[in-house]
Amino acid sequence: MVKTCCCTGHRPKSFPFKYGVDEPKYKIFLEQLKQKIILAYREYGVIKFISGMAIGVDFDFAEIVLDLRDTEHYPFSLECAIPCKNQTLKWTETDKLRYNSLLARADSVNLISERYTPECMLKRNRYMVDKSSVVIAAFNGIEKGGTWYTIEYAKSKNKIIELINIGNSYDKES
Repeated sequence: MVKTCCCTGHRPKSFPFKYGVDEPKYKIFLEQLKQKIILAYREYGVIKFISGMAIGVDFDFAEIVLDLRDTEHYPFSLECAIPCKNQTLKWTETDKLRYNSLLARADSVNLISERYTPECMLKRNRYMVDKSSVVIAAFNGIEKGGTWYTIEYAKSKNKIIELINIGNSYDKES
């Protein structure tokens, strides 16, 4: 059986530092995420990864998996778990381009719901956890919202959780 890992994490506004810019704290986060992906491979034998394809941690996770596959020749595959067809409806053109580029490079794409519903994001998160033996979680320490729910769901399913603490591990010197 192929071992699988998914990732859960926050949207850019929930980071305690400037997300997505050429900033030391963001670079540290990306390196931590890369090391957790490599750890999933080396320690747990993971070769399949699932991204929920939301702006933020999901995009970073997918990009790192694909870069490790394409440039460092790790035997990785990436599945994109799309919560609904119109997920990108209110996104900027830049985010849509990044999304479409990731989808084009992915090994498979799985649509969870045909249309948006209040539950489609949670269904996507449960799908990813149910398919995975390892969950990488980039968590800001706030015990509410989708990332918190997904971590708690993964715990209830006895999944291995590799945590990246993006809350307390960064100085608030900005």
